[in-house]
Amino acid sequence: MAFKTIHTQYGLIAMARAEASSTPINLIHMAVGDGNGSPTTPDWMQTGLIRERYRNTVNRVYQSPNDPTHFTVELVIPASAGGWVMREIGVFDASGSLFAVGNLPETYKPTATEGAFADAVVRLEFVVSNASVVTLMVDPNVAVASQAWVINNMTAAQVIPGGTVGQLLGKASNADGDFKWESPSAINVTVDTVAEKQILAQDQTVVDLSITTTYGLAVYIEGLRIDIGTSAIEWTADQDIPTRLHLGQSYAAGTRITLVNNEPAGSAPAPLERSQNLADVFDKAKARDNLEIFSKSETRQMAPVGIIGHFARSNAPAGWLKANGAAISRSVYAELYAAVGTTYGGGDGFTTFNVPDLRGEFVRGWDDGRGVDGGRELGSSQLGSNQSHSHGATAADAGNHTHTGSTNNAGTHTHSGTLATAYGGNQTGFEEGRGWPDWITGNMGSAGDHNHTLAIEAAGSHNHAITINTSGGTEARPRNIALLACIKF
Repeated sequence: MAFKTIHTQYGLIAMARAEASSTPINLIHMAVGDGNGSPTTPDWMQTGLIRERYRNTVNRVYQSPNDPTHFTVELVIPASAGGWVMREIGVFDASGSLFAVGNLPETYKPTATEGAFADAVVRLEFVVSNASVVTLMVDPNVAVASQAWVINNMTAAQVIPGGTVGQLLGKASNADGDFKWESPSAINVTVDTVAEKQILAQDQTVVDLSITTTYGLAVYIEGLRIDIGTSAIEWTADQDIPTRLHLGQSYAAGTRITLVNNEPAGSAPAPLERSQNLADVFDKAKARDNLEIFSKSETRQMAPVGIIGHFARSNAPAGWLKANGAAISRSVYAELYAAVGTTYGGGDGFTTFNVPDLRGEFVRGWDDGRGVDGGRELGSSQLGSNQSHSHGATAADAGNHTHTGSTNNAGTHTHSGTLATAYGGNQTGFEEGRGWPDWITGNMGSAGDHNHTLAIEAAGSHNHAITINTSGGTEARPRNIALLACIKF
C-alpha cells in the first residue's frame, strides 16, 4: 500500500488565495485517526479525518534546508494519550479547515499504563509552489523538542552561558552540571606511551622497530618531531612490514632517533583509564573469552551459594565458612541467608541465622519423598542406630548315649573278715557235744587279680546352652577419614 500526503481541495484554494493576497497560511492544529478500523487512502475532497482520535496544537512547522518549498509540520502525542492505531493524519489551518491529509503505516500508540514512557512525534510533509504562503511557526509555549533533535542540534556550549572565543567547556568536578570555561592551554592531556630509542648509522634511512609499530607512531630526531609524509625531512611507513619505516633523508652517524606509539596525534585507540579499574572495558564478555576466565555469575553456577565442601585443611578457604553451626549475620551473608534461610537455626531471630553443624557427622542424602528414610525434613539430624536383628546359635544333639568309666586295678589281694559269734545248739559239721567258739577270725580265699566294672546311666537326648559375649565401641561406623566441612557463602 502506498503512503502519501496530498492537499485537500480547500488547501489548494487556500494556497492560491494566499499567493494572490500575500496573506500567509497559518497551520494551527494536527490530528491523527484510526480510519474507523481500516487502512485509508487520502482523498482531496476530504474535510476531516475518517475517525479522529487525537488533536493538538502543531508543535512546529519548518522548511527543508535543501528545498525551501518543502515543509514539515510536526505533532507531539504525549505518553498519556493512546490506546488506538494510527492510520491517518491531517493538518488544519487557523479557520479549522483541513489543509492537507495523509495516510500512515498502521502504528499502535500505547498509553503509559501499557508501558509507554515517552512522547510520540508524528510528522506530515507537503510541498507548495511558493514558500511565502506558509507561516513558519515555533510557539515556545507549546513547542516540545524531541530527544533526537536535541542531540543533533544542541551542544552544551549553546545552553551554558559564559566563555570567550577559543575557550572550551570542561568539567570542574565529577558532579553533574558542574562546568567551567577554560583555555586549551590550561587543559592537561595524559597519554600512555610506548617509546624506543635507537642510534642511526651513517647514511641509514631504513629503521626496523623492536617494541613499537608504525601504526600511530611519532618519530623524533634529536628531540625534534618529523611528520609522516613524502618529503626529504619526513618519514613513511613500509607498505608491507608494520615494524619498518623509511626516513626521507639520512643523518650523521650517532644521531638519536626516538619512536613513540600512542601519542596524542596518533590513531591508536584510547587506553583504559586507571581510575576506572577496568570498568571502561568496551566488551567485557569478549575480554573474558580472550583471557579464558569466567564471570562472577558463571563461577556462582560452578560453586553456587550453599554448596557443602570438604577440605584437607583446618581453616575455611576464602569464600567459605566452617559448617560448625555458628550464628552469622543475615545482612553480611545475605546470599547464603537467601539460599538456606533458617533451616539450620534462626540465630537470634532477627539479625543472625545458623549454618549447619557437620562436625563429626556422616552426611546422608535427603529422602525427598522416596520413602527409604521417610518422615524427615531437610537439615534434620538422626541419632545412631543399628537395624533390628537377632543372632542364632545351636549345639549339636548328642542323641541317647552312655558314658563309660573304669576303676583302678587292685592287683592280687585278700579280704579279711570276722564271723559273728554263735552260742549253743548243735551245728551241722561240728562234733556233737562241742560248743561254738565265741568268735572266729581268719582270711578268706584270694579273689585274684581283677577289676570292678562301673556303669553310668545314660542322660538321654539333651542340648547345652551357649552364651555369646558382647563386643564393639560406642557407635556404628564405617572406616573413614576426618576432613573439614565448609559451606559456600
